[in-house]
Amino acid sequence: MNDMLKRILESRDTNLYKKLVAILGEYTTNIPCTGIDDLFDSAVKNGAKILPKDKRALDILDYILSCNSAARVIHKLLNLRFSDLPAELKPISKKGRKHQVVHWTRGANVSDRVKDLIDWEGSSAVGKWTNVDGEGVALIDIAKEEEK
Repeated sequence: MNDMLKRILESRDTNLYKKLVAILGEYTTNIPCTGIDDLFDSAVKNGAKILPKDKRALDILDYILSCNSAARVIHKLLNLRFSDLPAELKPISKKGRKHQVVHWTRGANVSDRVKDLIDWEGSSAVGKWTNVDGEGVALIDIAKEEEK
C-alpha cells in the first residue's frame, strides 16, 4: 500500500475515533451510571487502535457515528446487528447461489453486532469477516451485484 493511501486511511481512523470518544463522553456526562463510562474509559485508554482496519467495518461505524444525537448513536452501536444495516452497508457474502449476511470474528468471538467491530480491550487482534462457523469469507459489493 502506498504511503498516501495509508495516511488517508489512518486519518479516517483518527476522525472516527475522535467522533466515537466525543459521543461516548457526551453520553456519559448526560446519562451517567449506564455502563457506557466503561466503554469510554476503554476507548480513551487504548486509543485509535480499537478501531478495525477493514474498509467495510469502518464504513459501518461511520454510518452509526453520523447520527444526530449521542443517545441514538449509543442505541445503534449497542443494539444494531449487521442484518439491520442498509443494503449498501450490509456485509454479505455469496455461497453458491445464496447470499448471506456474514459475521465479524476477532479471536474466538464470532458476532453479528456492530458493537463488536470495536476492539474495546485493545488486544490488537485483527478482526475479519467470517461465516457463522468462523471461516473467512469474501464480501461482495452489493452495488456491483445490482448492476448485473
